[in-house]
Amino acid sequence: MQRRSLVLAGAALALARRPVRAAGAPLVIGQSAALSGPLAASGRSYGAGATLAFSALDERGGIDGRPLRWVRLDDAGDPARARANLRRLAADPQALALFGGFGSLGPDEIGPLLQDSGLPALGGPRVADSVRARCGDAGFFVRASHAQEAAALARHLASLGLQRVAIAHLATPFGQEGLKLVADALARQGLQLAGSAALTSDAATAQEASRKLLAMAPAPQAIVLFTGGAQAAAMMAAAASLRRQPPFFGLSVVGDEDLPRQIGAPARGLVITQPVPSPWKEHGRLMEDYRSRAQAAGVTLGYASLAGWIDAQVMIEALRRCNGLLTRTHLTNSLRLLQMQLASMRIDFSRHEGGGSRYVELVQISESGRYLG
Repeated sequence: MQRRSLVLAGAALALARRPVRAAGAPLVIGQSAALSGPLAASGRSYGAGATLAFSALDERGGIDGRPLRWVRLDDAGDPARARANLRRLAADPQALALFGGFGSLGPDEIGPLLQDSGLPALGGPRVADSVRARCGDAGFFVRASHAQEAAALARHLASLGLQRVAIAHLATPFGQEGLKLVADALARQGLQLAGSAALTSDAATAQEASRKLLAMAPAPQAIVLFTGGAQAAAMMAAAASLRRQPPFFGLSVVGDEDLPRQIGAPARGLVITQPVPSPWKEHGRLMEDYRSRAQAAGVTLGYASLAGWIDAQVMIEALRRCNGLLTRTHLTNSLRLLQMQLASMRIDFSRHEGGGSRYVELVQISESGRYLG
């Protein structure tokens, strides 16, 4: 009899340790994004990190026994498709929120869509500050804004005793916005904008930009990059070919996981602002869980996938704090009051800033092509 009891107890313990998958009606959150085409790479790692978190939630039984379903609609970078996707999500009565961005819509369209639908929007990679502002009280962006990143970088440049700084930026409205943010941050620190140059996806424009900025007299003491990784790689390679290697700095829009490989040896010494902690060095249960799950799923450890993981944790916590009242209105109210600690990031949406977190660190790429915190 005692042996039978021990066997039953052991079986019960094994069942208790087995993951319990949520089985109720799904809670739907939606996204329109460039899942195909030339812009797809920027959100791929972010999506992989968020999916890790949502899968882990499902294994634990979901929210009140209901799984979370992330509906990802491809707009291929086309604003018309993004508009149609978001209208479809807004019309779905099961959809509680937008998560991970809203595609290629301009800032003037975002605010009315959120206001009319009652959908809150949380997270997303590389969301422009102007878009954040147009979302108003319905937008919740976890990481520090680009303006906050620019301010942190400008303080660092001033602490180095630099005076003349040039800026290379994307030849897009997003890039023009970045140029102004960085220039304003430099001015607040008493630094001089030595010049600027715009880059397109054509590598030739990066070479022209390098020649233009490096030919200025007096020469800039540093160059700040507000570009994608490919443009940054071409810019730094062009400078190296001219036997000129001024210090290069960049905002987080530069720093995807593939950046060190793209740039190669000229990447040595590049310093980038990052609004999330180091995926490799940060400690704590949350970070260990991220690393172990990423390794098991074959997801590359990096800032982008960690950003997706962190945004997903915030969404999960906000849903939990709805206490079973899972509607768009209750989720919005839950987010507006949300304060929580995730790794080194203190997140507080009640401040009504452009980002819930003020965390920004500067990281450097080493000679071996690794990020140094």
